[in-house]
Amino acid sequence: MFGKEFLNDPYPAYARLREEEPVHWDDRLNGWVITRHSDVYAAHLDPETYSSHRLGAMVSNRVGPGSSDEMKRFMDLAPEWMLFRDPPDHTRIRKLMNREFRGRDIRALRPAIEEIAKGVIDRAAEKGEFDLVKDFSYQLPGRVLATMYGLPASEGVRLTDWWYEIRHMQRVFLGADPTTVAPTGSATAEAFSAMTPYLTELIGDRRSRPKDDLVTRVIAMAERGRDEGLRLSEQEMFAHLLLLPLASFGTTMDLIGNGVLGLLTQRDQWNLLREDPELIPSAVEELLRYDASVQLTHRLVTRDIEVAGQPIAAGELVYLVRGAANRDPERWPDPDRIDVRRHDGGHVGFGVGIHRCLGAGLAQVVTGAAVKVLTQRVPNLSFVPDRPHRWKADTPQFRGLAEFPVRRER
Repeated sequence: MFGKEFLNDPYPAYARLREEEPVHWDDRLNGWVITRHSDVYAAHLDPETYSSHRLGAMVSNRVGPGSSDEMKRFMDLAPEWMLFRDPPDHTRIRKLMNREFRGRDIRALRPAIEEIAKGVIDRAAEKGEFDLVKDFSYQLPGRVLATMYGLPASEGVRLTDWWYEIRHMQRVFLGADPTTVAPTGSATAEAFSAMTPYLTELIGDRRSRPKDDLVTRVIAMAERGRDEGLRLSEQEMFAHLLLLPLASFGTTMDLIGNGVLGLLTQRDQWNLLREDPELIPSAVEELLRYDASVQLTHRLVTRDIEVAGQPIAAGELVYLVRGAANRDPERWPDPDRIDVRRHDGGHVGFGVGIHRCLGAGLAQVVTGAAVKVLTQRVPNLSFVPDRPHRWKADTPQFRGLAEFPVRRER
């Protein structure tokens, strides 16, 4: 599951695994790979059996004295994230953070997000030929998140560059050699070194001069004097202010690129959205199903179980392959085709159950805004002949494009 051919197009391998070995042991991952929709979906809904408190089992003995100071600090913060917590800690943090990501509040941001998207695409399209990743999908989420953090949209460029580099630290969760992950002096280590004091200074500023922004409200969750049973620790607060952009920026950027590539490849679906923008909400769900930016997640099994006839022992890791589950023909007819009229939200693109992605609603609104402005402002967007797209193909967990040349047809 690590070769370039697989990472460029994992779906044929997923199909073989679903059909021949739906629960497959992978030595490199040191865990079981589960690919059928019914099994993946059920595991997401059973957090007692499939624990999210799995970080120690995944990185034990792989972040040691030889790791960079930045990598060690990152791994100090990672266990604080709710995605690595089980109830009751997860319940406490999720209850607090849900207040900032309520559906109606996120939907109310749609007009402002669409305006940001219009500005980004208009600047890119002026060139006639541009890279959809570098000039659009890489730019948009960072500008939106900067606005939510109470910062000028222009700060989104600097933050985006940092977030993009820091994401490489997550490679250690999938067995990467820690000596190659964020070594001292690398771009990744330097980004983390710059981001942490920046965030510390921002927290200090909001404590002395509160604003109506996400940073101020997350800080309030850690204030002394709040109910001890329902507040964040200082470490949890800092970790989540770092996590929120990391979790939402990369996945949203990749979802936009993957989705637009699929729509331009299956041009009839692009044309449907161009002619009927009311289909965009269902289209976003379908793009999540068709080619999600998060391809798999992991859990630690807490008791002896059996999945598809395969025994799995307590203490073993399982990898729930969302990308495979979302193309399961037992769940969807013609799963390898985009159908923006499918109106079926049973996918696991953002997970389901208590660990459904906190920023899913925001990612969907940003992706919807991106699809809307692209189909309406550059309706004749097309591929560039002799300049093919290129996948990042650097991890089986995340799927996204490194380059996507397009042009605006007149």
